[in-house]
Amino acid sequence: MEASHKKLLMQIAIGCAWLDGHLHQREIDYLTKLLEHYHLESDLQLRQFTATPVSISQTERWMAEYLADTTETERQEALAAIANLLIADNFVSESEHQLLDDFYAMMAAIPPHPEATPTLVEITGKFVRKLMQSLTNLVSGN
Repeated sequence: MEASHKKLLMQIAIGCAWLDGHLHQREIDYLTKLLEHYHLESDLQLRQFTATPVSISQTERWMAEYLADTTETERQEALAAIANLLIADNFVSESEHQLLDDFYAMMAAIPPHPEATPTLVEITGKFVRKLMQSLTNLVSGN
């Protein structure tokens, strides 16, 4: 996952944590783990977002921006991070549930980018290069 996607995912997670108007200690603990996982614990902007409430509309804008440039795998990772955050305090509020529903709706409306899989041309090219290297080594006696 690109650094910009990681940061945007963290912004979304932080926004989700603020849905009920405050950050519960378990949510802070989970966010801290995520920040460490993505090596973003020293990002000043993300720290500011954890100190000041983030609006639902801002979080939804970040979601739309994130979904516009992600693969299905990245989306599933984001969904798991958000879901784990929402249950971190052992309570899922109506607004948190609604935001999760909104995220699903956005996922359906914004098609994912294709997964990065090697094309037939790339696979064939690698095979030909290996074959040529083997032939070169055979001819040169290596």
